[in-house]
Amino acid sequence: MGDNNTLITVPGVHLLTGHVGKGQQFDWVIVIGAEEGCIPDFRAKTPEAIAEEARVLSVMISRARHGAIVMRAQSVPAASTGVAYSKQESQFLTPLRDSSPLDSAGIVKWVNATDWTSIAAR
Repeated sequence: MGDNNTLITVPGVHLLTGHVGKGQQFDWVIVIGAEEGCIPDFRAKTPEAIAEEARVLSVMISRARHGAIVMRAQSVPAASTGVAYSKQESQFLTPLRDSSPLDSAGIVKWVNATDWTSIAAR
C-alpha cells in the first residue's frame, strides 16, 4: 500500500490492450496486429466505430516516450488446421507510413494532423 507500484508501473515488458494503456507512458510501445480484422477490429463496421479504432491506435502510439513500432502479419495460421491464410494490412498503415513519424515530434504531428474521419470512411 502506498508505494505506487502496479503491474503497469514496475519495470519490464507489459502486454496490454490499447484501452488499458490509456493514461500510461512507456519507453517503447510495440503495436502488433495492424491487419484488417484486428486493428481495426472486425466488429467495427460503422464509420464511427472505425474512427474510434483509429483513435485507440493513436493513443497506443502516443504512449511511447522514445519510440513506437507498429507491426503486421502477412499470414496467420488457422488455429484448427495450421494452414496459413493471408492477412490484409490495416487501412491505418498507409497514413502512418506516409507521415514517416520517426521521432516523438513526428508522432505528435501525425496524431494531430491525421484525418480520422477520412480513414474511417474507407
